[in-house]
Amino acid sequence: MDTKLKKISRLFPKPARVTAFVLACITAGSAIFGAVMTREREWVLQSDDSYGNIETSYLASENYRRQLRDMYEQLCILGVCELAQCDDDMNYIGNKYVQSDFMWYLDFNQYKYKKTDSGFLPVSDMFDYYVSYTRPVIEEVIADETVTDEETTYQQTASTDIPTEPKTLYVTNLSADTIRDDMTEEERIEKLKKISSSYILRDDDVLSSDMTSSGTMLYYDYPAVEDGHLIEAGESYPNNFLPMGGWYHDSYGRYVYNFGNSEPIKFYTYPGNSKAGIIARREAIEEKVRSDEFWASKSYSDTQRITWVEEDGGYVTYSGDIFSQPDYQAYKGDTSGLTVFIAPKEGVLEKYGEEYAGVLHQYNVIKNVTTVMVVLALLLVLYLMTAAAVSGLTHEEGGGLLVHIPFEVHLIVLLLLFFYILGNYYNGGYELSRDLLELTNSRLPGNIFSFIWDCVLAAAGLHIGTHIIRTVFGRKTRQSLCTPKLAGRLAARFRETEFCKNRQHMPVGKKLKRRTLWTVAAAAVAFYAVVMLYEYGYSVDIPVMMGIAALVVFIITQTQNFMLSRDLSKLDRRIEALRQDKPFDEKVSAISDIKADIDMLDSISETVNEAVEERIKSERMKIELVANVSHDLKTPLTSIISYIDLLKKSDLDDEASAYVQILDKKSQKLKSIVADVFSLAKATSGIDVSMEELDFVMLFNQSLADADDKIKQSGKTVKVTVSEDSAPIVGDGAKLYRVFQNIIDNALKYSMDGSRIFLEIGRVGKNIVFTAKNTSSYPIDFTPEEITERFVRGDSSRTDGGSGLGLSIAKSFTEACGGRFDIVLDGDMFKASVTMPITEKNEPEKEII
Repeated sequence: MDTKLKKISRLFPKPARVTAFVLACITAGSAIFGAVMTREREWVLQSDDSYGNIETSYLASENYRRQLRDMYEQLCILGVCELAQCDDDMNYIGNKYVQSDFMWYLDFNQYKYKKTDSGFLPVSDMFDYYVSYTRPVIEEVIADETVTDEETTYQQTASTDIPTEPKTLYVTNLSADTIRDDMTEEERIEKLKKISSSYILRDDDVLSSDMTSSGTMLYYDYPAVEDGHLIEAGESYPNNFLPMGGWYHDSYGRYVYNFGNSEPIKFYTYPGNSKAGIIARREAIEEKVRSDEFWASKSYSDTQRITWVEEDGGYVTYSGDIFSQPDYQAYKGDTSGLTVFIAPKEGVLEKYGEEYAGVLHQYNVIKNVTTVMVVLALLLVLYLMTAAAVSGLTHEEGGGLLVHIPFEVHLIVLLLLFFYILGNYYNGGYELSRDLLELTNSRLPGNIFSFIWDCVLAAAGLHIGTHIIRTVFGRKTRQSLCTPKLAGRLAARFRETEFCKNRQHMPVGKKLKRRTLWTVAAAAVAFYAVVMLYEYGYSVDIPVMMGIAALVVFIITQTQNFMLSRDLSKLDRRIEALRQDKPFDEKVSAISDIKADIDMLDSISETVNEAVEERIKSERMKIELVANVSHDLKTPLTSIISYIDLLKKSDLDDEASAYVQILDKKSQKLKSIVADVFSLAKATSGIDVSMEELDFVMLFNQSLADADDKIKQSGKTVKVTVSEDSAPIVGDGAKLYRVFQNIIDNALKYSMDGSRIFLEIGRVGKNIVFTAKNTSSYPIDFTPEEITERFVRGDSSRTDGGSGLGLSIAKSFTEACGGRFDIVLDGDMFKASVTMPITEKNEPEKEII
């Protein structure tokens, strides 16, 4: 593998990588710069109704459509607001606050105008225009009682000054030779049509043009008046035309205009600091009614508009929609007398068309060059990324100062560079290219600086990106991360706090209970937020903040529960390993909910292991002591027996001979006791046990046959029942033989004279069981545990007989062979049983011929 990597690394020599890096920076910088330059021209070349769709004609461009729409909007408002409120001498006789708002509207939108003796005269370098308003005959003048003398600029005229014929007032930026006062309205319109092209004419609420409809329809919706109330109206129109729109005024003193503008334009007949002006500028109005009347009179849909309710001396104050008030009345504005004519000035379309074509040419050239730069940059970046990956795999040193900067900082800087370039692409074009002429003029110094800056950004991004790839493939990510180290330090400090210490010693059940309460509380808060949002119409901010807080609490508690479930699984495996006495290497976090329980379990395990080791050590010392003592007793005892044998052969008198017989009997008994103790010690220690396959039934029959003389001498009746012909087991034959011998001897010694002894062998499940039952010749005042203790006899009053090790040896030998020894006492009935597992032998399958 190393050889292959070395061969591959030769494909990426350092000079080639440096050259590729420089070229990648230049091409990537060119691609970024070209993308922004392309984006700048897209803002100019796109249509206003189809974002991103490049138009080849200047008439369909967003720049032309915007200026046309703005010109149409101000001319329509000029006609119905200014001209409709002038007398025959073009003196404004309407509400002065409405005129003031009109001037503010022109200034706010930066519309150029000049004020002449004929009124407002819009100024446009692009369009010729003509706007007029034909005022109908006024049969009777009704004074507006709400308007005072202080709020108007004129006094009511005498009845002799009331016009009796229609009067047309107009404003135009065309010369007086073109549009003359002695011409009729129809003659002016016809002349405008003859001398202009690409015009749009609004006359008698009809839009017309010498242009052909584009066929692409737009939709304009706006509020209109029907039966004194506002309704939602709308109209569709070709995208190279303009909408009709309309206007209205209402009983609250508002004049509202909708002539293609996205939001209604509002003028007011009252000063803003007056009570009426404050009410007029509101979209909602406050009313006070009795609380019982309020709830009785309002429907459910009405109450949904209430934003707040407040008790106030038996009354409730609520804020409702001003349009739904009982006294609200809307009046449709008259547009039938409005005439608006707009046409591009002579030579303007040619001039802007050429500039537009120049921008379109720049767009196509820059786009094609940018595409080539993008492809080259991608190839070079791919080469550098591959080289960085190979460099990481071969553990080549590199990176310079970047090696000492944390990995997370690299990622953050790379993301910031990416979003900076992306934001510059989406926003920079819009901010820098709203003016068409700005793109056609030379901006060489700024462009050079932008290109160099984009190359620097590309170089920084490439350098950091290749370093990240080298770090990842070099498997150095973990050691270069600073977050785990910082988190570890913070966690270490947190573990030292009293809060953490108290929490670690808190029972798991209490922690889970608290967490459950937090989860329930979060669910309740979320439910209440939904109720607030949909039932009572609260502001959206409050329910959303409550919902976010509830979600955060829910995520935290459920994450902790998930971690607890994972740690509880580890605890189960820890207990199972402890049960099976196996090692357990899994660790839990120092801040885990069950860390204290794990530590307690480990402490208990260590304590138990130490106690078991001490017990085993103590037992081993006892066994070794007994074995050593037994062994040490054998040598002098053998000498004593030998001398007694010599004395028995000597010619002694009767009294001395009797003494020698007693010595011989006692020494043989002591020899037997020492042998039993020694055997018992070896069986208990697990040594001197020779396991082999044998037949349990056959071994019993042999033991019974060898004990035949003892049975006859005892004069007891022994009844034997063997229900199995054979029972294969694994055990030590000599020791099991001794078990049978001790049990039979014990029954013969301690059974009542004239009683019967029952010896039985039978199969119980997968075990073979030997049972010896007899009736005791003395009262049984001991327990099964006591009778199997060493040096304990059932009849403690007897001073002769056994050593008290018979049943203890039988129990130890049985357990050493893998069996179970039991004693059952029922009155004077004594029952000893030996249970051994039967070895199952698989018979070989017979071949089918």
